[in-house]
Amino acid sequence: MIPANDYGEKTMTDETKPKGATPGGDTSGLILTHLTTTAARNAAETEAISRAYDKHVFRSRRKKRGAEWLTDTFIRKVHADMFGTIWEWAGQYRHATLNIGVEPYQIKEQIKLLTEDFQYWNDITSTMPLLEVAARLQHRLTKIHPFTNGNGRHARLMTDIFFHSRHHPLPQWPQVQLMEQGDKVRKQYITAMKKADEGDIAKLIQFFEECLEH
Repeated sequence: MIPANDYGEKTMTDETKPKGATPGGDTSGLILTHLTTTAARNAAETEAISRAYDKHVFRSRRKKRGAEWLTDTFIRKVHADMFGTIWEWAGQYRHATLNIGVEPYQIKEQIKLLTEDFQYWNDITSTMPLLEVAARLQHRLTKIHPFTNGNGRHARLMTDIFFHSRHHPLPQWPQVQLMEQGDKVRKQYITAMKKADEGDIAKLIQFFEECLEH
């Protein structure tokens, strides 16, 4: 389930993004130049992402387990559907080096490795628990950080597409800026992601479990 803001709109924001993630103030490549404030751009993105959820989750046929649906093309298409009406760089892998993510020249190869690993995790003969598959998918996408911006929201939508494909309830991803314990939740998520960087996925799975309980 997608969290809602004070107006009841479906929204996915990057409040849990780690320090060093792409800043939101860069307007390079903005198509809708009349969106002169961060609030206006956020509202436009929220509406576009809601449409992407309708297209890829709520009104979409479920992806078949074992099918090779997680591809380079699909990963870029989902990002383009989320941000393509607003940003020129939507659906295109970044060319700049960031404090988070692999070097730009490594992105295509790392995406290829992810799609191959996911095919193995999601095979009908795989015994990997569903939540572990979801956690590994989101972690790897976030770690690669393939796009100029919107990587956290994109990784969560891709995770939800996977959950939908397996007939599983969708997590209630936290909007920590609206939560009394928002800083605590953010730190919990970042700690879990860092542990996953070290090969320990357990804390991220636990975080997913807590999101499913809300």
